[in-house]
Amino acid sequence: MTKLATAFCAVGVVVFTGCSTPDTTTGGTVVTTSDPSATAVAPDDYRYPVDVAGPYNVVWDAAVDIDLHSRAAELARGYIESCQLSIFGRAVAYPGAAAAAPASSPENAVSCLYASKSTDYTAKPAFYGTMYATILELTRTGNQISARGCYTTNGRAEVETHEPDRDTLSALEFTFTARLPDGSIDPREDVNRVATSGTGTRAPQFDVFYPWKFDTVRRKGLTVQPPLIEVPCAQWAATKLDQVPAYSGQIPFTPDGFAAELTPKLFGEQGFPTLPQTPAWPAP
Repeated sequence: MTKLATAFCAVGVVVFTGCSTPDTTTGGTVVTTSDPSATAVAPDDYRYPVDVAGPYNVVWDAAVDIDLHSRAAELARGYIESCQLSIFGRAVAYPGAAAAAPASSPENAVSCLYASKSTDYTAKPAFYGTMYATILELTRTGNQISARGCYTTNGRAEVETHEPDRDTLSALEFTFTARLPDGSIDPREDVNRVATSGTGTRAPQFDVFYPWKFDTVRRKGLTVQPPLIEVPCAQWAATKLDQVPAYSGQIPFTPDGFAAELTPKLFGEQGFPTLPQTPAWPAP
């Protein structure tokens, strides 16, 4: 089981994002302790925190009718990539992430965009390798964007120990709805969002979210999960295992359709290669 599972409110193997660790909790009430729009650096000075999160990259794909470089898909990519970094604190989340996050409350899950103020990284391992992600559904209607997708961390391993991120199939689902406030003009609506060949960065050096705001997510109780093999997100994640040399050829499901233990046959970069960030983020 991944050491980061609790940071993403894991239930079984499927995570419904929009949940993360609040700053403080008192008697079950979320207490925010600082301005959520505060950022450590100006957007164009932001750099991917390789020393904290590790040198892993993200490779995206999407359903055939979805353009990964559309404004809506850019928001989805920024959302998940920044959510992964948010466990390390507000200073390393993508520029604009905290400002785009919804307000928290006892009834609503804390958005994974709303990063903790914590600067204690010691309990959070850094990773190398590749995280795979996909956008399955993406809808834009007027000033609203809704997205659904999946990601898997089976292609990552810890920098310090070389232990795999997960020893069973990682299949994590995300959904969100974002809205453009009335009267707002999106400065990235009509810009070129494709990095020129041979250029591009691991993370955006601009506010990828502004001026969009993400809706709150109601807290959900634990539910009985169907066999893993019946979950569409798990079916997609299983297709990515053969792209990870450590697990190539292994079947991630038991005969009754639940999670089988995975045994890495290669370690280091041979088993968990770090592929180029895809798509790369264009220069601001």
